[in-house]
Amino acid sequence: MGAKVEDRFPIIVIIIIIAEFCERFSYSAMRAFLTLYLRSKLGFSDESATETYHVFCTLIYVFPIIGGILADNWLGKFRTIVYMMFIYLAGNVLVAVAAIPHLNLPVKFSTILGLFMITIGTGGIKPCVSSLGGEQFKLPQQEKHLAMYFSILYFTLCVGSLIAKTVSPILRSEVQCFGDKDCYSLAFGAPGIVVMFSIVIFVSGKKRYILAKPEGNIVLTFVKCIFSALKNTIKKGRSKDVHWLDNAHSKFDKRFITDVKRTLSILVLFTVLPVFWALLDQMGSRWTLQATKMNGKLGFVTIKPDQLQVIAPISILIFIPLTQKYIYPFLEKHNILTNPLHKLSAGGILAGVAFIASALVEIYIKTTYPNLPQAGFVQLRIFNGNPCSMSIENENYQIMYTIPSLSHYTNKYLPVKGTENITISLGGSCFAPRDVIFHVEEKLANSFFVTGDEVVRFIDNVDKSKSGLPVVRFLISNNVINTKTTLYNDGRDEEELILNRGVSRQLEVFASTYSIRDNNSIIMENIMMDSGGVYIIVMNKEENITAKLIVLSEANSITMALLLPQFLIMSLAEVLFAVTGNEFAFKESPESMRAVMYAVWLLTEAMGNVIIIIITRIFVDFQQETQSFIYSGLMFSAILIFHYLSRGYQFSHDAESNRCRSDSRVAYHQVKAETVQ
Repeated sequence: MGAKVEDRFPIIVIIIIIAEFCERFSYSAMRAFLTLYLRSKLGFSDESATETYHVFCTLIYVFPIIGGILADNWLGKFRTIVYMMFIYLAGNVLVAVAAIPHLNLPVKFSTILGLFMITIGTGGIKPCVSSLGGEQFKLPQQEKHLAMYFSILYFTLCVGSLIAKTVSPILRSEVQCFGDKDCYSLAFGAPGIVVMFSIVIFVSGKKRYILAKPEGNIVLTFVKCIFSALKNTIKKGRSKDVHWLDNAHSKFDKRFITDVKRTLSILVLFTVLPVFWALLDQMGSRWTLQATKMNGKLGFVTIKPDQLQVIAPISILIFIPLTQKYIYPFLEKHNILTNPLHKLSAGGILAGVAFIASALVEIYIKTTYPNLPQAGFVQLRIFNGNPCSMSIENENYQIMYTIPSLSHYTNKYLPVKGTENITISLGGSCFAPRDVIFHVEEKLANSFFVTGDEVVRFIDNVDKSKSGLPVVRFLISNNVINTKTTLYNDGRDEEELILNRGVSRQLEVFASTYSIRDNNSIIMENIMMDSGGVYIIVMNKEENITAKLIVLSEANSITMALLLPQFLIMSLAEVLFAVTGNEFAFKESPESMRAVMYAVWLLTEAMGNVIIIIITRIFVDFQQETQSFIYSGLMFSAILIFHYLSRGYQFSHDAESNRCRSDSRVAYHQVKAETVQ
């Protein structure tokens, strides 16, 4: 008799759960702000940032197949996890160090290399940790504890994702470092510290793990069986009476071939599943960029664009028990969503609806977008830094306007092709009238600061900042001579900037209330600069220093609360689709093929990210709302195909019942034949 198995939860599994929690925390933390980092710090366009983000996500779900093969054939799960954790940590450190501006590293190359190392590391951790935990249980004696383990593991992953998506945006935006208004190096570095901690925890339990020796990879055997069958079918020709996979019988036993047949029938259904992931994974890319153009103030709380993603794990943690205990039983009573395939279809439909909601929000947000310079036109702005009013006049362009002191003239649609010199007559009581040549360029916001006899030309960027922060430029006349004039952040009670004469560059500041101070005296107060706003502050001195705030582009005014419906709908879709799909793949696949099914399940998400990359490339010139409608149409089409493919699907318990009935008939006829004889 074998040793008695204790009917209790293996304590050593807790260490494995902690290690997986750390990996998910690190991965989710990085994903939360990666798109913003690529766009605001590395200078990627929206399309390039989205594409790079989804290439990263694709590799995250491709490398686990390689990691699984490596573990099952050579290294074993423990050594694979440890080695890959170190590669993961090295990638994290490289990305964090590259984000330090003063080191002058090749930032783009270092970041991409670091992200690639992280995908390799994840490839060894993701497929091995959960299965290593499963190997600590003795079956069938501890089957109930095994089910509890997977439930705890999934719950832990959701909690890790929730904490990461809450904390990482705070580390990114609330901490200042290296002269920036944010601290991406800390935001990248913190997950690295968590990974380092997980390595120590995981290795500490080495002597207590039950470690299975590498015995070969079922994924490779599965592929070999299919290729053997195809090769023999091509040689012998296709027979109507024999399934093409039966041609592999010379190298593989009949039971294994039967398992491969059933697995392939499931994989046929999986061919359209990547479309769902193409929609779901955009919560971390397109939807985050969409949030940067909106106002995050919700009552007394201000939500950051990359923090909005916490809605998903919170909603999932709420929806899972609700659906299992109340919603599914209620629907089944009314003969609705009676099997997993129905739930998968419902999840896909909801994902399509979520993208329609996203498109409608985008259409609404566009009403608040600034007018950017157009082809065939220039934007002309003239700022008066004099203590008196200034007249401007040009008959050819019908310019005739009087600009008050510390104010400006704007023409957003001045017809100009290429470059042109425009002569404008200036007049005023505090300076000598004169004609000035203004050099302007097509498709640019050409701005000029007139102070005394000096005219300073500069190019404005009137678009909202890529980071979502407010942007301000200072135009300070030469007669403002002070020992220390500063922009003071009243909301944070700290000095923000020291101001100098002339035209400053455009500066990102925190969304807050400000005042301008000259030593201890306040020049201007209650200056509100909100997220997304583009501002200019003009300053002059006659007897005293005076200042005025000019708004070039309005701040984000549409509340992020409008994004809640699409996030909630998508979260419910994820519960219906992702959770159900995972369960369906596990229950329906033959026991010997579950490793294959897990690998393919990961590949469907990888292919979903590939779809995003393809659509981003093909429809690069299309508006965001148009792309959202395209995704919705693609999702609805995929669900129609899925419904067609699943009509004749036979569930495993039905197939088993039919097989038993068939075996009973065979036995009956055999007994009858023997009786007759």
